[in-house]
Amino acid sequence: MTRVAVFVDYQNTYMGARRAFGEAGFTDGQVYPRRLGIAVTQLGREVDASRQLEFVKVFRGEPSPAHSPTGQAACQRQVRFWAAQNCVEAVTRPLKYYADGWDPRAQAPKWRAQEKGIDVLIAIAMVTGAMKNEYDVAVLMSADTDLAPAVEQVLECGKRVEVAAWKSRDVRSRLALTGQNIWCHWLTKQWYERLHDPSDYTMPQPGDPPVNP
Repeated sequence: MTRVAVFVDYQNTYMGARRAFGEAGFTDGQVYPRRLGIAVTQLGREVDASRQLEFVKVFRGEPSPAHSPTGQAACQRQVRFWAAQNCVEAVTRPLKYYADGWDPRAQAPKWRAQEKGIDVLIAIAMVTGAMKNEYDVAVLMSADTDLAPAVEQVLECGKRVEVAAWKSRDVRSRLALTGQNIWCHWLTKQWYERLHDPSDYTMPQPGDPPVNP
C-alpha cells in the first residue's frame, strides 16, 4: 500500500479557485478537504493502483474576535466540520491585522487581515511527516513558492512529492521546482464542482457535521 498525505493551503486554494473559475459569491471557492484528498488519491491510482489516503491536513488563518467576530465564528464552524471528517486534521493560526485607513460611515479604523506563518506550518508538517515516515507520497495543494524548500527537503527524505492545482482556460498556477519534475494533478472546473462546499458558515449549522463525500 502506498500512503498518501495531502497538505492544503486553504486560503491559497480558495482564492485560486475564484481566480480560475470566475467565482464571485463568498462561498464560491470553498472546497471539502476530505473530498479533495480522495480526488487526488484516486487520480494518482492511474500510475499506482495501491494508493490509499492516509490523511489530509488543511491549514488556514483564523480571524480575530475583536476585528471580525462573524468571521471568527464562521472559521470555527468550518474547522469543526473539517475535524469531524475521517482522516482530516485542521490547523489554524491567528490572522495579523494592519491599519488600513478610516471608515467614515462606521467612524472606526479599517483593518486589513493577512495570513502569517501558514507556509511555515505546512513546511514543518510536510518535513516532519516525511522524517517520521508517516506517508509515502505528499500531495501539496498550494502555489506558494515559499514552500519550495520544504518540497526539496521531503524529496531528500526519499518521499515522492506531487502538487495539485486549479486549471482553467486562462489560469494555470502551480508550484514548480527548478530541475525537478514534480507531477501536477490539474483540477478542472468539473473537478471544482465536485469538491465545492456551498455551506454558509456565517450561519449556525444544524446538528453535527454530516459525513462527506
